[in-house]
Amino acid sequence: MRTAIAVALLAAPLLVGGCGRNDDPTKTAAPSGFTPPETRAPAPIAGQAQTTPITAYVGKYPHDAVDGVDFFDRTDVATGLVNAVGDAKLREMIRGRSGPATPVFRMGDRVASWGCEEHNCGDHNWTVIVDPKRGKTQVCYHDAAKMGPQSDWYDGAAPARRAETCPSEG
Repeated sequence: MRTAIAVALLAAPLLVGGCGRNDDPTKTAAPSGFTPPETRAPAPIAGQAQTTPITAYVGKYPHDAVDGVDFFDRTDVATGLVNAVGDAKLREMIRGRSGPATPVFRMGDRVASWGCEEHNCGDHNWTVIVDPKRGKTQVCYHDAAKMGPQSDWYDGAAPARRAETCPSEG
């Protein structure tokens, strides 16, 4: 009997020690006063300026490389996305490869890329619209669960909610 009680008393701290433990390595406490660095727009390495016109991507999927560079890795597109959308998680979702995408298409003088959440395209999608002449990028983001029939439009300022869907073809 005493042995069973002794074993229980010794084992209790080991069992309780695991309670409340967080095994997710991305959820760590930041040291006091730590400020993460700000996201900076990419800059080409000296002698590596983008020479392929953005229109070369029209008709190709965003992750198809043209001259070794995919659409979202172009300096102008990556910079435009950083400047237009302040939310890093949203930018990563847009750039990601987790869902379907259409080929890059023209919208007048602009070039656009549309993508969506796999198996939920009608209710969760986005469009990146690059205006190469003005050097401006707009992003449309639609999440029906949060926005209903409207979409948020980003252009570097706070998103503006509009009563329209994200364009998906030219």
